[in-house]
Amino acid sequence: MRASRSALALLLGLTLLATAAPAYAADTPPRQPMTIGTALPPGENGRVTAVDQARGMLTGDYGPHTEDQRVLYWDGRYKEGKFQASGTPETVGKARIYRDGYGVPAIYGDSSYDTWYAAGFAAGQDRLFLADGVRHVAKGTYAELVGPSGVPADIQTRTLTYGEADYAAMFAKLPAESQNVFKAYAAGLNAYIQHVKTTPTELPAEYALLTTVPEDWTLNDTLASGVLLTRFVAASGGEEFREVELLRKLQASLGGEPGLQAFNDIRWQRDQKASVTVPPAEGRFANNDPVPAAQRDAVYRKSAAYALSLPPELAAGAGTGAAPEPTTPTGLPAPVAASLQNMVDSLNAFRDNLHGGSYMFTVSGTRTSTGAPMLVNGPQLGYTFPTELYEQEVHGGGYDARGVTVPGVPTVAIGYGTSIAWGMTTGYSKTIDSFIETTRRTAGKLEYLHMGTWKPADCRTETVRYRAAQEGVPIGPAVFTQDAEVCRTVHGPVVAYSKDGTKARSVDYAMYRRELENINGILQWDRAKNLAEFVVGVRQMTWNENVMYAGADGHIGFWHPGLYPKRSPGWDTRFPAPGTGEYDKQGFLPFDALPHSVDPKVGYLANWNNKPAQGWADDYLDPASSRSAGKAVRVQTIQLALAAANKLTPAGLRAMEFQVGTTDHRAPDFKPLLVAAGGDTAIQKQAIALVRAWGGRSYGPGAGTSSTSYDDETVTDGPGPTVFRRWMDDLRDVVLADLPQDVRVAADNRGGHVFDGTPADNLVLRNLVPAKSSLPLSRSYLHGRSVRSVVLAALDRSIASLTTAYGADPTGWRDVHPRSTIDSLTGVIGPSRTMPYQDRGSWIHVIAFDAVAARPVTPPAPAPGQLPATGPGTWPAAVGLALLLALAVLRRRRPRRG
Repeated sequence: MRASRSALALLLGLTLLATAAPAYAADTPPRQPMTIGTALPPGENGRVTAVDQARGMLTGDYGPHTEDQRVLYWDGRYKEGKFQASGTPETVGKARIYRDGYGVPAIYGDSSYDTWYAAGFAAGQDRLFLADGVRHVAKGTYAELVGPSGVPADIQTRTLTYGEADYAAMFAKLPAESQNVFKAYAAGLNAYIQHVKTTPTELPAEYALLTTVPEDWTLNDTLASGVLLTRFVAASGGEEFREVELLRKLQASLGGEPGLQAFNDIRWQRDQKASVTVPPAEGRFANNDPVPAAQRDAVYRKSAAYALSLPPELAAGAGTGAAPEPTTPTGLPAPVAASLQNMVDSLNAFRDNLHGGSYMFTVSGTRTSTGAPMLVNGPQLGYTFPTELYEQEVHGGGYDARGVTVPGVPTVAIGYGTSIAWGMTTGYSKTIDSFIETTRRTAGKLEYLHMGTWKPADCRTETVRYRAAQEGVPIGPAVFTQDAEVCRTVHGPVVAYSKDGTKARSVDYAMYRRELENINGILQWDRAKNLAEFVVGVRQMTWNENVMYAGADGHIGFWHPGLYPKRSPGWDTRFPAPGTGEYDKQGFLPFDALPHSVDPKVGYLANWNNKPAQGWADDYLDPASSRSAGKAVRVQTIQLALAAANKLTPAGLRAMEFQVGTTDHRAPDFKPLLVAAGGDTAIQKQAIALVRAWGGRSYGPGAGTSSTSYDDETVTDGPGPTVFRRWMDDLRDVVLADLPQDVRVAADNRGGHVFDGTPADNLVLRNLVPAKSSLPLSRSYLHGRSVRSVVLAALDRSIASLTTAYGADPTGWRDVHPRSTIDSLTGVIGPSRTMPYQDRGSWIHVIAFDAVAARPVTPPAPAPGQLPATGPGTWPAAVGLALLLALAVLRRRRPRRG
């Protein structure tokens, strides 16, 4: 303990006293006719300084607002989310930053520029290291931070995204106000970086561990961060070779023709009984169904035969992140602390996991107790410290909005204004297509064949800089380099080549050079006051994000916007297409042809990344995203709850949000099958009785969870859910025994949605209850067995495994409840713990509008694209070494977590 105190004293001795902010006359928050609850676990603060880290390792306290929303969230409670301006503000330029009781910044500026300048400054205060990580990933300079392990990722980023000239051209096409916001935000974030360079007490501790300091923040850093957000969270596709590999496995296991047919059983596209967001009575929408039904089989076979003939190396190349990792010279110093390797591993995992899930639902006043709309949104990006999202509030220059965004991006992307609220979820419709180019080299230059003509590829050399590494740990400046040739065809960037050089794979992004247009739409939402103004923003979106609206004007709505290609009727989109020209896309679908619904008769709308509407084909096929889509998927939990709620109260809305995140989404379709089987043996009947008594909840009293302690990692769930979960896995293996084991498991991938219905589950359901799907099967997977016999055969497997694990008494069958990990972004700095698994948002907002006496007439919308006009020290090496030494002492004494 004496050594620990000495280390803490050493760090405290390095601090400087912070300067108090000057007082300012109070700003007045705009009135909001709604009740608002929000939660951002574990907390708003994402900055841990050297002193915070030392104190946290001794006491568990890493600083104010680091974890003050963790228990609140897991309890199913919410903090007050209304606009605020309490306490003494901090003056930043010509704006004031207020902080509420949870540390959320509320920014009041004298102009649009002033507001977003302060927003950039506040982003630095709350998420500097995360913003820095985002920009390194976005610009392909990650290896400058983490060393050689980041080089493959940087080559991939340089291949798929843009150079400095590209960003300049894209920026020049933006409206004046969007340019104004980008410039202001970048300047504000850079101002904070200049501040911490001369105020080491505020510098995040990660920089000392990585022996670096943040570089100046530029406009292009912000632009690149915006592109990253759209590419990783709001675009899907380009994984056609995953489908080729699946087809190869099926044919190897089942035979050529049976495998070809079974592929459609697993990767179906058009189940008209799948759970959808747009109520069927509101209309059908076709995204990419140009192939006449009578020709689909022939087109499928042609496309599959072509795909199977392709060299397998086209699946992976430098442009997919498969470039080799370079080595660095030997004889470098040993790492100061082995924990640095954990940091590098965690940072690489952060890059790989930038993808979203998310749920949202809205209810019209016809189904609420207040007669006014309600809305819930829970974007799901996992739990980390700091959170990938952060909360902020902006006022000035026409903006009045509060919600969340990603650090480095100047918007309130999801949230609410003075009289409207909105949410977003990842759409998972396919917007990235692979094309196979016919290639050759002429005088060393890459050429490709398109429309009968050999054309030169647009190629350039990218130089990736990286730091040295000793045993994987980055050290020293980024003085090493690796060159990579980056080429683009008419379809898009080239990501892989065949060994003989005659073929290459390029990927066609629907949003190519149009990613930044999304800021135009979001900034419109941040100023909108009603449905008409909100739709102006929706029409400007180019990315693949579902959008939902509720407003004080009494309206609710849903849209599946973005750029969706009009594809060739001669090709199956599940497979890579020849790039010779005959299968190129022919423009994009018009906005009004995309799935949408405003004020549906049923009175509610729900989405959880599911198929948006009937008629919309599943082109992007990914089990963890609930695609291919069927009836038994997670959105059904929300829809069933809404259908049963007649006059939903604000309190009932909050309870419903917590309920849908703590429910086993498979129970509505599968539990009745097990209960109906009844059982033949005494043990079967006992097990079924336990499931019958279980109400379908996945956590808490309704699941028989053994303890309310969040810290106890041995907490178990009751026998009912335990039997059901085991039985679901066994049922999959019994019904789908014809398929290879790895194929079954891959089709059952739930990602972060532990209790979701997967494509494998839906294929099982199609066998057991054919009426729940519109699709025929290629074979009889039951092989003449009755549904009851299959159900009980699976149950016998579950009983055997549970008896082995827990003994013969079914009341003692209790599996440990899954845990969610809240690890620090670096794996080293900040708190790290686990919490009981809940399938809920990384941030949640729950909105209930005040009673509406009468629905006003919606004013006409401005022309598409129209926007309201608005105006315009170095960290000492000795301190880094001191921190490293102190952390080494403290971490050796830190108790191990079970």
